[in-house]
Amino acid sequence: MIFRKKKYHFNTAALAFEEIKIDRRRRIQEIFFYIFISLSLTIFFGYLLNQVFDSQETRVLERQVASLNQEMQSIFEKERRVGSSLQYDLFVKDNNYRTILQMDTLPYSFRLAGTGGSALENGPALHNDLSYQIDNMIDKLNNQLQIQSGSFETLYKKALEHSVQQTHLPAIQPIAQNDLIMISADFGVRSDPFFFIEKVHNGLDFIAPLGKNVYATGDGNVTYVQYSRKGYGNEIVIDHKFGFGSRYAHLNTVKVKAGEKVKRGHVIGTVGETGRATGPHLHYEVLYKHKPVNPSFYFDNSLTKEEYAQIINRASKETN
Repeated sequence: MIFRKKKYHFNTAALAFEEIKIDRRRRIQEIFFYIFISLSLTIFFGYLLNQVFDSQETRVLERQVASLNQEMQSIFEKERRVGSSLQYDLFVKDNNYRTILQMDTLPYSFRLAGTGGSALENGPALHNDLSYQIDNMIDKLNNQLQIQSGSFETLYKKALEHSVQQTHLPAIQPIAQNDLIMISADFGVRSDPFFFIEKVHNGLDFIAPLGKNVYATGDGNVTYVQYSRKGYGNEIVIDHKFGFGSRYAHLNTVKVKAGEKVKRGHVIGTVGETGRATGPHLHYEVLYKHKPVNPSFYFDNSLTKEEYAQIINRASKETN
């Protein structure tokens, strides 16, 4: 029951205060009015609190935020795996390739391509922090990938150059093992067979039957074909580029001409005894920067007869 203050009025006739009486119907109306106002206020504030603190839209936003956080963690985890793969796989292989190709290795401090900066000063702190982390992560990976891509491009060019150099290197014997009888004279000081004095022998003498094929020991250009006045008889000189050259002397026949390009295994002549020679053989020299070097340091003794034959057959097909 609602307690209300009593109200009085002054009766001028009786010269006294009298209580104002309210009938029952009016009092019931006041009670229902107060109840209606209370319920309305309760419903209004409940609706307001629900909309602000626990609305459906709020719950949707919370789920979206949770999902975005999971996606961000996934992105950072992928970045960690990519960075780890770069650092412990590609960087290591890249430096190994550089060592094989005799190139300077790149320091890890350069490969990691560190980046820096600060978060934006305007806007919510969380948004700025995530934006900074993502931008920094992308910049770092992008820089690392650009450095690695440039390094691989350099390695590719160097590998091509190395491959070309390997094909030009005088790396096989000029006489097939099947035709070779023996190597009669090594590189270095020996007794001259005509004058019996100590002289420097600038190559190797391959003893083989007269007329056996003589092969180019590496790719190159024929620069000299002539009967030599130095006792070499019929002589061929090939420029292999990269500072290397080779000389073939005492040939019986010559099967190339000056200016001609030859491949490793190309038949350039036959074994003879022209010039100052005591019998059929090939005098063979390797030149580096126009100076004789020991040929045995360059040709591969591990080649089998079958492998040597494959080189000869390939050269024959490429030159036909």
